[in-house]
Amino acid sequence: MRLRILLGSGLTLALALPDPAAAFDAERVMAFCQAGFLAAMTAASRTPPPGMADFTCRCFVDRVQAGTPIDVATDGCRERAAARFPLAGP
Repeated sequence: MRLRILLGSGLTLALALPDPAAAFDAERVMAFCQAGFLAAMTAASRTPPPGMADFTCRCFVDRVQAGTPIDVATDGCRERAAARFPLAGP
């Protein structure tokens, strides 16, 4: 099973996940999410404010663990992060 996380600016982080019956590894998903988040920010020539990656990825992990579809979790957490951490222009 593959997990695709849309990071914005046309970037997608694709992860190979174990069988859905396997345990959800929140720490591993969190680490991949943060790496993808920082890569997307770098590609966009942006420097995220302190705590933004943690906030965004914790939101994502929590929602996916609760059963929210990945695309819904991605969109919702991106919106929450943007509201909490407004980014100045490039």
